[in-house]
Amino acid sequence: MFFMENYYKSYIKVVQNTTFYFVKKYITFPEYKDVPEILESYGMHPNFERACDIAGVQDAEIRKHLLEDIQSDESSAKIIHMNVSKGLTAAQ
Repeated sequence: MFFMENYYKSYIKVVQNTTFYFVKKYITFPEYKDVPEILESYGMHPNFERACDIAGVQDAEIRKHLLEDIQSDESSAKIIHMNVSKGLTAAQ
């Protein structure tokens, strides 16, 4: 008999001065060696609860752990500034 398990990841990123929560739900098959996890669904939203809704994460306990992981992970709060190009000019 084969079993599948769900695996979750969460993090935050700042995009154009807005903090977004990213929540990803993966399927894993632990009995198979060297088989990568499969991304089942993901959500991105400025509201953590809404990102979980979009990703299909309904369990309150899992949501609690994901939010705790985000809050305890200092690297996820790192702001990365990006330069936005104004456009390309045609080469002459």
